[in-house]
Amino acid sequence: MKLRRKLVISTSLLFFLLLITAFPFGPLFPWSPLKLGYHSVQHARGEVFVSNTQPDNTALATLDQMMKEAETFHQLSFKRRVKVIACEDWGTCERGLIWMNVRPLGGVTLAGDVIYITPKLKEKNFSTAEFLRHELSHALIGQNTTLLNIFRLNEQPWFYEGLAVSFGKQQDYIKRDEWLRLSQTTSLTQYLDPALRPAEWNARFAYPTQRYFTEWLKATYGAEKFHQFLTRNLMEPTQWRATFATVFATPFLEAAQRYEAEVRATA
Repeated sequence: MKLRRKLVISTSLLFFLLLITAFPFGPLFPWSPLKLGYHSVQHARGEVFVSNTQPDNTALATLDQMMKEAETFHQLSFKRRVKVIACEDWGTCERGLIWMNVRPLGGVTLAGDVIYITPKLKEKNFSTAEFLRHELSHALIGQNTTLLNIFRLNEQPWFYEGLAVSFGKQQDYIKRDEWLRLSQTTSLTQYLDPALRPAEWNARFAYPTQRYFTEWLKATYGAEKFHQFLTRNLMEPTQWRATFATVFATPFLEAAQRYEAEVRATA
């Protein structure tokens, strides 16, 4: 009994210590009252945590305006405040996101409430504003659906990522001229339809392909139709193909093929 009691006490103590360190240094960092080396910049609808040694970032200072623009773009409303963590180094991001390989990413959104901005932007000289807008799209979608549905939406990146890249107005992947050139010999349909995903995946090509497809849908079928699909898709993401066919009166694959043909014809 004494040995069992010691094991229970030791295990409980270890768990308690891990929980304590998880707040200031690990996955619970966003909710920790103590963020060593970081200070908070309060905004009306969220807060930004930056390193005490980081210079001011004008993009981060426009958080409220970006959130307002995101609501207009998606025709949805933020229901909760957003925390943005601008990681000074990879250690902060990796300890906070221990379950994923964060190194290839410029930003990560958790459940609509927390956004990590990674050091990749500084390393690659990417736009903080574009990536923050991208992640705010994910955050807004996340606040208007369930946690389970967020995971399901990841299975249709043409919609989930395409919408975010479109709102982000992102140019840091590849420029449109280069994308158009590659589109002549690369299957856009394979990059859009999850069932046809190619074995060799070029993320830099995929993101603008997804973006321009969502913009093409809006231009071709109308913003109202697209928003109708968006709201229904957030409710039942597993039924997205049936929803797409009903709203746009066209099967998804046929729409993707038509889009590909138009891109190649106009390039």
